[in-house]
Amino acid sequence: MKRLKLLYAEDEKSTREQHIIYLKSRYDFEIYEADDGMQALNLYKEHRPDIVLTDITMPKMNGLEFIQEIRKISHHTKIIMLTAHSESQKLLQAFDADVVNYLVKPINRQKLRASIDTAIQTLPKEAKKDENFFYLNENTYFHMQNYDYFVDSVLVELSKSETLLLHLLCKHTNRELGSYDIFVYVWNDFDKEFSKDSVRTLVKKLRQKLPPGILKNTYGGFYRLYLKE
Repeated sequence: MKRLKLLYAEDEKSTREQHIIYLKSRYDFEIYEADDGMQALNLYKEHRPDIVLTDITMPKMNGLEFIQEIRKISHHTKIIMLTAHSESQKLLQAFDADVVNYLVKPINRQKLRASIDTAIQTLPKEAKKDENFFYLNENTYFHMQNYDYFVDSVLVELSKSETLLLHLLCKHTNRELGSYDIFVYVWNDFDKEFSKDSVRTLVKKLRQKLPPGILKNTYGGFYRLYLKE
């Protein structure tokens, strides 16, 4: 299975390198990098990346001109704009080009990750290659590698314990999980005394953030996800 391709156009080398290290730690992308708009366009034409991250202000060709050239070739490529500007006119031009999001520098990594995950999910079906997304329903999904939970493409904050519980449930959708299994996985603290009440409280908190009726109790104090086909 081929990997998703990402092109990152940014003329500030140190910034670009830092974010590429982060992206490689989070995603299994083929990453191409450019330090000016013309190089970015040439790389785009050669490799046809699925996702483009591009700064607005670049030499030789600015980011807005670059994405206009992309749109002459494809309307399927997902574009995320990076900008140090807050001028509404420039941002409106970017949205006219149908971008996924714009991120104001310095880039918040949580927002960057959320934007990329949204881009992946809105790719045409034939282009989607990331199998790390676990769907709870059509609009709700959990990223098994990044431990991110999304509802309608919006990142929903979970506590560490809630995140671990959801990860465990998604890994084992075909089996019922007992309170002790959950306790050991979530707390992983041999000094903490096993408590069914702690598990029940955690399940209750997570259930409030999941689609209705998806997290069920079964006979004997077990829990599992029930997904619609």
